[in-house]
Amino acid sequence: MKQLKKVLLLDGYSARTLACVRSWGKRGVPFAVGGESRWDMSLLSKYCGERFIYTSPKKDVARFIGDINRFGEQFGTDAVFPTSEAGILACSRHRGELRQYPIIPEDRQIEAMFSKANALTLGESVGVHGPQTVHLKPGDDEPAGLRNLSFPAILKSESSEVLNNGRTIIADKQVCVFDRSELDRECRKRLADGNGVLVQEFINGYGVGISGIFRNGRPVALLGHRRIRESNPLGGPSALAETIAIEPELRRATTAMIEKIGLTGPAMVEYKIEARTGRACLMEINGRFWGSVLLALAAGLDLPYLYWKVLNGLEVSPEETTYRVGLRGRYLVGDTKCLALCLKGKPAHWPGGFPSRWPAVKTYVQSFFDKSTRELILTSEDPMPFVGRLLQELG
Repeated sequence: MKQLKKVLLLDGYSARTLACVRSWGKRGVPFAVGGESRWDMSLLSKYCGERFIYTSPKKDVARFIGDINRFGEQFGTDAVFPTSEAGILACSRHRGELRQYPIIPEDRQIEAMFSKANALTLGESVGVHGPQTVHLKPGDDEPAGLRNLSFPAILKSESSEVLNNGRTIIADKQVCVFDRSELDRECRKRLADGNGVLVQEFINGYGVGISGIFRNGRPVALLGHRRIRESNPLGGPSALAETIAIEPELRRATTAMIEKIGLTGPAMVEYKIEARTGRACLMEINGRFWGSVLLALAAGLDLPYLYWKVLNGLEVSPEETTYRVGLRGRYLVGDTKCLALCLKGKPAHWPGGFPSRWPAVKTYVQSFFDKSTRELILTSEDPMPFVGRLLQELG
């Protein structure tokens, strides 16, 4: 494609967009950043110059597309870059109506990555396995595997977001179900929104992500991280994560999957390492920047800038692809949520590990004094996005 002059950057509420704002702002990349409210944290960054408010695709996709075209003309941008699945899905569905180039995966790539069922099938094709899974689609008869299901089980929506009735709908979070009535209730609710459902065996372990920037399916730069704490100890976004060296088998599996997709852009493949056996289970593929991408910047790997170079056909030097191993990145708001849930105690019937109260308090406080830990949103050079993050949480 031709060299991009200026980008309309969306989803200002997210850490994904904040990473781009900080990276591109420091590097002099021309962009205007939009949010769904004036308090979206990326709009409060000192690296944010031109900013705007647009209609969320979660409210009205048609108005969202109209706003993108209008602001693209106002700011003189030649490309639009959504970092959320909602924005990507809306731009994909309405490519022909956009007046600027959408920086999103191809439709077939979106189908391969945004569907957790398709991602698991892709993993099987390259020799990496996920949890035992029963896949239900709207309108399907009950699969035989569901009748023989053992509890507890994990139930999750097939896609994090779907387009339905002119807007994107965020799927309910994954839950652990303990009996058939609970399973039926959760399945009916999700299937009614037009989303498929995955019912999976429970895997007790910790999360590992292999992420990076790819060009035509081949890695330009890769990063490994493991989750130490999540905002919900039962499963949720990362609250504290640590950069790690990438194990050869996970590198092979990740690059093999992304190569089959042929993706140019950012992606993160998420695994869960089973505590008892050390087996790596494929969980999902994020075909976009991921929530902990600020960890890469803190560790010296500027992935948003490398993506800008890839988009413009520029070479990436080996020195630009290294990162510091052992650096911990913390989201204070998420970590505080984690602590609050730990203080409530382990939920009844939860089958996995759960932090006890005193160790949870101890490790939470120690993170303030750990020289290897960096707060990712609240930084001394750019503190205002943290204020926006708090306001988002309170709102």
